[in-house]
Amino acid sequence: MTLVRINDGALLDILVDDLQQRPDVVLSITGPNTIEVSLLGSYDAGSMRLALELRLRAWEAAQRAQGHDVRLEMT
Repeated sequence: MTLVRINDGALLDILVDDLQQRPDVVLSITGPNTIEVSLLGSYDAGSMRLALELRLRAWEAAQRAQGHDVRLEMT
């Protein structure tokens, strides 16, 4: 699983809701600003990380377009 931190905990529920609408996402909330996320499917580690990063960056860009100063950090 990939650990994802968000700088604005108020947006965590919005991120979780968005990710949970996708049938290939497994996640758990591990802290006030942190979730663990994994994608189901035939991914090797690098491909899964890239696919997840693209989804998260698209979500981040959409939030910024709505005026939210949000930053996601993947570890």
